[in-house]
Amino acid sequence: MKKQLSIIIGGIQGEGIVSAGSHLIKILSRLGYYGVGSRRFSSRIKGGNAAMEITISTKKIMAVEDKIDIILALDKDTILLYKESLKDDGMILYDNILSVEEDSCCKMISLPITESAKKVGTPVMKTTAAIGFIGKILELPSTTLKDYFKKRFINKGERIQNGNMKVLEETLVYEETIHDAIKKPLVPPEEKIVRPVMIGNEVIALGALMAGCRFMAAYPITPASEIMEYLGKLFPKYGGIMIQVEDEIAAINMTIGAGYAGVRSMTATSGPGISLMTEGIGMAGMSEVPVVVVDCQRVGPSTGMPTKHEQSDLFTLYYGGHGDYPSIILTPSTVEECFEDIIKAFNLAEKYQCPVILISDLMLSLSPQTIEPLDYSTVEVNRGSLIKEEELKRIEEGEYKRFLITEDGISPRSIPGMEGGIHHVTTVEHSEKGLPTEDLSIRKEMVDKRLEKIKPLHQEKNIKLIKNGSSTLYLAIGSTFGVLKEAVELSSNKVDFGTLRMLKPLPIDALHTIFQHYEKIVVLENNYSQQLTSIIKDKIGYHQKLEGFVKYDGSSFTVTEIIEKIGGKQ
Repeated sequence: MKKQLSIIIGGIQGEGIVSAGSHLIKILSRLGYYGVGSRRFSSRIKGGNAAMEITISTKKIMAVEDKIDIILALDKDTILLYKESLKDDGMILYDNILSVEEDSCCKMISLPITESAKKVGTPVMKTTAAIGFIGKILELPSTTLKDYFKKRFINKGERIQNGNMKVLEETLVYEETIHDAIKKPLVPPEEKIVRPVMIGNEVIALGALMAGCRFMAAYPITPASEIMEYLGKLFPKYGGIMIQVEDEIAAINMTIGAGYAGVRSMTATSGPGISLMTEGIGMAGMSEVPVVVVDCQRVGPSTGMPTKHEQSDLFTLYYGGHGDYPSIILTPSTVEECFEDIIKAFNLAEKYQCPVILISDLMLSLSPQTIEPLDYSTVEVNRGSLIKEEELKRIEEGEYKRFLITEDGISPRSIPGMEGGIHHVTTVEHSEKGLPTEDLSIRKEMVDKRLEKIKPLHQEKNIKLIKNGSSTLYLAIGSTFGVLKEAVELSSNKVDFGTLRMLKPLPIDALHTIFQHYEKIVVLENNYSQQLTSIIKDKIGYHQKLEGFVKYDGSSFTVTEIIEKIGGKQ
């Protein structure tokens, strides 16, 4: 029996391959196991190969294994692409309608996957058959499989539900090529707790809803589209609106408009969209309007490789735009942190009256994984210095100063429609009352006000650090942190490692304190130009200690690559 096992399900894109992998993780998570998936797909609607690798374990895991126990192939390409990744005792299961040559490298078992679907259902139900066969090989309880699929198709109509249930039954009674020698049962989990399975984008959307967000404007783009799709379904139940707009320029401008009107608002995009939104983000900084922008990074520049992984938007987000304006950048590294940080993003946006950007990446945004139940009781909504109408009435008519220069730089914010407030805003330089000005002394005062109001964030820690008594520290952000964590746990060289939860402003004081204790600091990042490493060097130095370790071929780091860099043995 195995404590951990990896499976890759592959077939023709558009035939539910990725969904099949997600369903398998959800089934196993109902039994108390942890799972994580890695989605491989192309920049097309249908055709070509798609695959989902999943790793199942009795303990919490944050990255898939490099080697595979089982390949389940619904097309020949899956075998060709992944057979070299099989473990020594691995095996290939394949649909018997495929013309496949036997290979002495491993066990190869043909299964009537499509035949079973056609026999009692329809060919499109073959992914149900595939999961049924996997369930049989893993010796999963048939009652759990049946219950899952019954609920999965309950709203699809009687014909579809019954058809899939018959297909599942057909696979569960099949015995011909499934014998004890090929079965790979898992060690029972310590606790049989049903845990949720979500992708980062779903959790970001849910967290936004819980934070009080009620407006989203966005244009579909991989790998961010699931956020708008999820909120598009949920918002009508809670009085919110999601608008699919004509482009990202419209998206950021409508988001700013909603934020100015007092609604917690957001948009989500990827690198090409960020390029188009940059002027709008600067406008929000200048006019001190709270907005939240989610950037799910992918390979760039330009269209790049829309379905491949990269972390190369950091320079654009950190330094982008003309002029000086305040912005905050949050960098979650787990699905659970996506929930925490999107809520924090809305609170920070209103507290500091500026744009807040949450950075994700393709793997964090789209990889399904088992998470601990989210704690909704911790959700707090802080609307910042939002002035009340009673306070406005006590101010002499015409004397309300929307951009009042205060000790902390944060001005009392009114909402259009409040009696005694202001109902216009300008993005040229302005006075405390919001009126356009070319007075040079006022210009300097306003720049100081806007930029210094976020300075307190420099003193916050916003660093997650795991100490193992090493003189070397490894840092990573986004999904790379999860791979780093798995690598350190498997390596014989237990280095210290950590992640930044906030990129801008950098937690300068905390980094100084931490860096002094290390001889070497290695920063892992998925881009060519060592963007994160360069930002840290720019802001706090340590040029001799800091070293970048990069990968930029469109794939994420593997556990083995990091172990080899660390210098330990697995």
